[in-house]
Amino acid sequence: MKISVLAALGVIILMIGSGAFAGDAAKGKAVYEKNCLMCHGLQGKGDGPMAAMVKPKPTNFTSPESEKKSDAELIKTIESGSPGTPMADWKNTLSAQQIQDVLAYVRSFGK
Repeated sequence: MKISVLAALGVIILMIGSGAFAGDAAKGKAVYEKNCLMCHGLQGKGDGPMAAMVKPKPTNFTSPESEKKSDAELIKTIESGSPGTPMADWKNTLSAQQIQDVLAYVRSFGK
């Protein structure tokens, strides 16, 4: 059975609207600790063990500038990295759900 592109988009929109892709901060914590903590630090302040060795400094997720960024901006950075910085892309390493989970965990730092 063939499915039209519009029908497929409708299903994706319904899934997003229903929270099917909502992040789980508890799961995101495990992913963050494995992949992000070394640079961004235990509390997301950009002060991880590797932070002193990288330029520019890793993002401080608790800063007002970071908190103002949209979810879409942060997801794009996680997926594609940040040119001119050591921030690598994670789109081929993390699943879409894991990226949402990390985002939910990162958002918990400012609360």
